[in-house]
Amino acid sequence: MTRGNDHLEEHDDGFLGGQLERSSRRARQQRAEGGISVALQVVSYGSLVALWIIGSQLLGSILPGPVETLAFIWRELERGALLMHLWITTKRVLVSFGVAMVLGVALGSAMGMSKRIDDLLQGWLVVSLTIPRILLFVVAYLSIGLNDRALVIALIITIVPTIVVSIREGSRAVDSALVEMATAFRRGPTSIFTRVVLPQLAPFIVGTARGSLALTWKMVVLGELLGRTSGVGYQISFYFQFFNMTGILAYGLTMMLLLAVIDQGVMGTLQRLAFRWRAPVRVNGVG
Repeated sequence: MTRGNDHLEEHDDGFLGGQLERSSRRARQQRAEGGISVALQVVSYGSLVALWIIGSQLLGSILPGPVETLAFIWRELERGALLMHLWITTKRVLVSFGVAMVLGVALGSAMGMSKRIDDLLQGWLVVSLTIPRILLFVVAYLSIGLNDRALVIALIITIVPTIVVSIREGSRAVDSALVEMATAFRRGPTSIFTRVVLPQLAPFIVGTARGSLALTWKMVVLGELLGRTSGVGYQISFYFQFFNMTGILAYGLTMMLLLAVIDQGVMGTLQRLAFRWRAPVRVNGVG
């Protein structure tokens, strides 16, 4: 018995030692991969800055360099214009995006789970997807007026179809057996949607939200450029009239940076929270 116990202890020690060695090896490998990942990202962003510097040297009369652009941004910050216009644009984006997400998720879920509703709204979806987006802003300004309400409505109509398509496909992928089980247990429609359907739609909703937010940021500039007297789009249009490439680039750059912060800080956090039940997901700049 003593010899057998000794053998078992040696076997356990060997097994534990192997486990510790493998864990240590995996940790070293993860640290190495993390270092390589950071280095590659630095190279990626550094190459963009280097290309900008080279382009400004070759096209000095057309493309301002980073130092000149940053100096212009600082001057706009000092006089308060930059933050004011960024905040106005951000408010328009958030309102439009919030309403569009609610409508898009509701309509997409209904179309994905009901063939009749899908057939009923099919024509509206096709037309809204194919209509030129600039036409929506022009029609909204002509019919409603040159105001924020027209801009927000045009933005919502522009974003909703994209959300509907993604959520509809996600709804079609929902496990119908779980829905039938919940129905058999006499759960109400609201309970079934919130406890059965919505968790399965979470990946589609989060992914669609990140893409739709970026699209809203791009389209609001077009809307402001066409018919508003405030916001980043208006400022870009203003400096375009004076052929001031530095001002155009400065406002475009600050808007890009703000979108990156929101995407990484807010949307990235929501994505990690939505997927905290599964294996860790690495979130980068494109989701």
